[in-house]
Amino acid sequence: MSLLAQWRGRSPRERLVIGAVGLVVLAAIAWAFLWLPMDRHRARLETELPALRASVVQMRAQAAEVKRLKATTPRTQAANPAPLASLLSAGTLAQGLPGARLAPVDGKRVRLAVDDASWPRLVEWVSAAQSLHGLTAEAATVEALPAAGRVKAEFVLAAP
Repeated sequence: MSLLAQWRGRSPRERLVIGAVGLVVLAAIAWAFLWLPMDRHRARLETELPALRASVVQMRAQAAEVKRLKATTPRTQAANPAPLASLLSAGTLAQGLPGARLAPVDGKRVRLAVDDASWPRLVEWVSAAQSLHGLTAEAATVEALPAAGRVKAEFVLAAP
């Protein structure tokens, strides 16, 4: 016997009860597999939205800073930079940075290594090396030490 014949063979009251149960089951399936996941996703997005908006504001501020920095003129190089070999032999390059070890890489580059230095002092020193001697940082590796504000660093500085 076919399903349609079985359905027609039922009394109208039986068909009404089976239909109502079918609708309830269908509604429960739709709620469980459609509505509930969408509602959870909406709630998650609602909690993430403030953080996403804050990151957009931060990215816009950073983009404005990048534009401002690109618009500024680059630092001028030292008017008469001394040859790198004379700076190394005289020891004037390492002044002001305790524990600094300088080693020539080639005729135009020097490697600076410090095992324990103050981060602000190191940044000042690199800036001074650029403005006074025309050296630019070509490569850098900086590692934070457990003490606050202290770093282990290695730089390769290049002469013009």
